[in-house]
Amino acid sequence: MLLKNVLVLILIFFMSVTSKIYADENETSVQIRQGTFLKVLVTEEFSSLSADIGDEICFLNLQDMYIYETNVVPANTKIYGEIEDVLEPVEGRDGAIKVLITKMITPDKKVYKIKGHIYSENDNYLGGKMTSSTYYRKVPHYSSSMRPFLQAAPLNVLEMGKHTVVKPGAELFVILENDVKINN
Repeated sequence: MLLKNVLVLILIFFMSVTSKIYADENETSVQIRQGTFLKVLVTEEFSSLSADIGDEICFLNLQDMYIYETNVVPANTKIYGEIEDVLEPVEGRDGAIKVLITKMITPDKKVYKIKGHIYSENDNYLGGKMTSSTYYRKVPHYSSSMRPFLQAAPLNVLEMGKHTVVKPGAELFVILENDVKINN
């Protein structure tokens, strides 16, 4: 009887070891490299008028992202960020918002810490465009082949900037600043 119990325990031990090895072989780990772009959709409106530094913003990834045959960022993944900086509108420039991306939660509730920003050509600030001139003066141009004509030349007085508003449904890009290890 003792020999039979020992054999059963040894058999159970070997079965658990082989199932652990099989599970480790099927578990893949993929790394998303820094500099990768993720396309996200804005889920709630935010603007330079009402946003405060530290406010949390939620974005949604609407399509699967694959690396080889592995789905690393499934559709409907929520990507969270926070307002890092807000620039108020001034004369000559619109208001601007900088968003820092902090985490990603997949539909199966896996949480990944990530670091990135919402990408824009303006040093990752959304908005912040230059405004146009308010006043123009008439400058005559003379030519030997044509009659003289007047052209409007802008003066250095610019319009007051407006607040930047990001509407729900806007498509933006997140650029990752660190590598992210994804376990499947």
